[in-house]
Amino acid sequence: MISTSVFSDVAVVNIGCGINLDNLLPTTCVNELIRLSNVEKKTELPPIAYEEFFAIIFNEIESVYNLVQGGDLDLLFELYYKYWLHSGSEVMVTDKDGVASMASVIGIDEFGFLKVRLKDGSLTSVQPDGNSFDILKGLIVPKRF
Repeated sequence: MISTSVFSDVAVVNIGCGINLDNLLPTTCVNELIRLSNVEKKTELPPIAYEEFFAIIFNEIESVYNLVQGGDLDLLFELYYKYWLHSGSEVMVTDKDGVASMASVIGIDEFGFLKVRLKDGSLTSVQPDGNSFDILKGLIVPKRF
C-alpha cells in the first residue's frame, strides 16, 4: 500500500508492504521456506533474524531511492518488471456506473497506476484511490463510500 501527500514542491510517499518472515500460519513464511530448502538440499542455512532482515530491506530501499533520485527510472522499471506477475492477467474492470468490462493487464503507467487494455483495444489506467483491487479474483471495482 502506498499513500502520497504533496505539499508545494515536496512529495511525501509512505510505502507499506507485508512480508511474513517467521509466522508459519496462515500461509507460510520466509524462514519456513529456508527450513524446507535445508531439508531438500541437505544444507544448513540459518533462519533470518528480524534485525538482519530489516537491514537488508532498508539497504535495498536506499539503493533504489538513490537510483530514482539520480533519474534512472528505466533501471527501476526493469527491476520492477523482473518480478512482475500480472502482465496478461484477465481482470473485470467495473466503472463508476457499475458497467463491467473485461480487460487485460499490460503493466503500469508513468505514474505507477495499473494499466489495462479493454476488449475494445483502448488503454486505461486504474487508480487505487477510487478502486478496490482483488487481482486473485480478477476484479477491479469502484470503492463504495
